[in-house]
Amino acid sequence: MSRVLPSNLRRAQGGYLTARHRKQLLLSFAYTGAISAMVFFTLPSSSSIWQISSLLAIVSNVCFGASMVALNAYLPSLARNSEEVTKAAAALADTPRSAGLSEETEDSEDAGLLASGTPPALVSAKARYSEALTTATSRISSRGIATGYLAGIILLVIALIPVTKMKGSTLSLRLAIGMSGIWWGFFSLPAAVWLPSGSVSAEAPEKRTVWRQILFSWRRLGEMLRWKEIKRLRNTFKYLAAWFLLSDGPSFRYAPQRSVLAYVSRPRLHHDNLYSDSLL
Repeated sequence: MSRVLPSNLRRAQGGYLTARHRKQLLLSFAYTGAISAMVFFTLPSSSSIWQISSLLAIVSNVCFGASMVALNAYLPSLARNSEEVTKAAAALADTPRSAGLSEETEDSEDAGLLASGTPPALVSAKARYSEALTTATSRISSRGIATGYLAGIILLVIALIPVTKMKGSTLSLRLAIGMSGIWWGFFSLPAAVWLPSGSVSAEAPEKRTVWRQILFSWRRLGEMLRWKEIKRLRNTFKYLAAWFLLSDGPSFRYAPQRSVLAYVSRPRLHHDNLYSDSLL
């Protein structure tokens, strides 16, 4: 995943790719991951190729992370097209870009600001636009995360039914993982239908290939990891470190791979059922 996400990030969030390419990336990774999860149901633990389940787990998780990058790349454009941001942008466009100093303001606290050529009305309009954009981005992001977690809880409750009824058998685990793939694929349809599509920007460099863009992404990542940049963006790196501990730690404990581990290891265990069930 660490090799795929940097390459996908630059392609999804900008560069010479527009909404159509972001949508292609999103749907390609989403349905590749969903199909990988669904294949688990057709792979019994007694199969001679059961080892392929580890590859399917890697593919599905990498595709999930990459699809989330492409999905999050829509946030700026969705926020800019929201009603409140559109109104704030219109108000900003109508605000005069220059103004002279009046006698009343020469001795005021705003005199220095006005002398710089930026009228207070423009500063205020820019602040309102920035606030509206931040609020819209936060609202869309938080609602999306909340909806996603709610959907995950619903699927978890549904998947617990066969796992409980079948006493945690490998068939029930295969069914639960396969259901997650079906759920993922089905609820990716709204993104396929409703997210905007576009075409390659007219300003895009014609000779920039996909591989050149990928190499450019890794070069930018290397530049960002220089000590000079780390010191300049120390708050950003503190946040990333905190997010690593907050997100990756719990996800390691509770990730679906634990079910995959139990699924592929159960036939190899020679201990009693209590020990094998404890893997779940």
